[in-house]
Amino acid sequence: MPCIACRFIVMRAGLCWLLLIVFVSIGVGAESGATVPLRVAIYDVEPYGGKGRDGLFDGASVELWRRVAEDCHWPYQLTLISRLDDLLSGLEARRYDVGIGAITITPERLARVDFSYPTHRSGVAAVFAKKTGAMSAFHDYGTAAGELGILIGAILILLAVIGVLMWWFERPHAGKGGSTETASSVTSWHEGVYWAVVTMTTVGYGDKTPKTHLGRALAVLWMVGSLVLVSLLTTNLIARITVSRVEGIIANRTGDLTGKRLVAVSGSSGAEYLDDQRLAYQKFDNLPDALGAVASGKADAVVNSIGALQYLVRTRFADSLDPPHGVLAPAYMAFALPVNSELKRPLDRALTVVSASPEWRSVEDTYFGP
Repeated sequence: MPCIACRFIVMRAGLCWLLLIVFVSIGVGAESGATVPLRVAIYDVEPYGGKGRDGLFDGASVELWRRVAEDCHWPYQLTLISRLDDLLSGLEARRYDVGIGAITITPERLARVDFSYPTHRSGVAAVFAKKTGAMSAFHDYGTAAGELGILIGAILILLAVIGVLMWWFERPHAGKGGSTETASSVTSWHEGVYWAVVTMTTVGYGDKTPKTHLGRALAVLWMVGSLVLVSLLTTNLIARITVSRVEGIIANRTGDLTGKRLVAVSGSSGAEYLDDQRLAYQKFDNLPDALGAVASGKADAVVNSIGALQYLVRTRFADSLDPPHGVLAPAYMAFALPVNSELKRPLDRALTVVSASPEWRSVEDTYFGP
């Protein structure tokens, strides 16, 4: 009996030590943050998230997440997702704890998931193909000339009126003097118009010259007036061509997209913007393919978040596409979370601290520029 009692006491002591060790381990684990790794889904869009040539995850959002996770002592596992809708569906089903990358805050997405403190300034923008070649130049010139039809018409009428007036003033002198002087006189209305054109263009052949005092006075007035008219026409043509070229690469309102062949990535902020504006567009699975369609002339413009457009145009399509200028709709990007996630408060705190640091701003500049 004493042996049985001793064994019972030893077993109880051992059980107490085991429970004590378990509770201490739990406490230490909770204090150190050593919990189950967070499941982090990365939306595969450069330069926010993706895999580099070395096979490692990189991008602006990935860099930011690493700093936040280090600040919060969170272990995590990264998973690359190619379609944004799959990422959002995974958050809704709680297969992922956090979604990072080029995820713009929109009303449609707010109905499905929660968002953290903003991570990147963004906005919906459009990218157009570069205008190059002689045909493009002739097209721009013809368009500008068409817009100046009233001014050009007025100049043509003035040419005809001045030519007829010169002939009218020079008629009394016609037939007088030697044959050489008569040959250089304005003897018909069409010769008067010819003289007016030669004078206005400052060619100055000298084969037709006024001989009367009235004709010479009209010539002086027309010379001065021609300088004004030619300058007015030239400056307006240059201004119109410049505006045409600039408007071809800038879109800062919905009307700039009307009538154009548009493309966007399925489920992207650009696609949602075009849906809201009820503009027809072709859907692509990824942004490089959409940009390639514009570069090859199969489409006129890509609508997407401005940061991704700037990066891809600069690194892959600099020869064929113009970088985005102007924003159609300003917006912000953020990390996406399941609704009522417990991570939101600590995540917002960490993002506020990390994103405000000079060190992070210098890192962000390497992706988007200062």
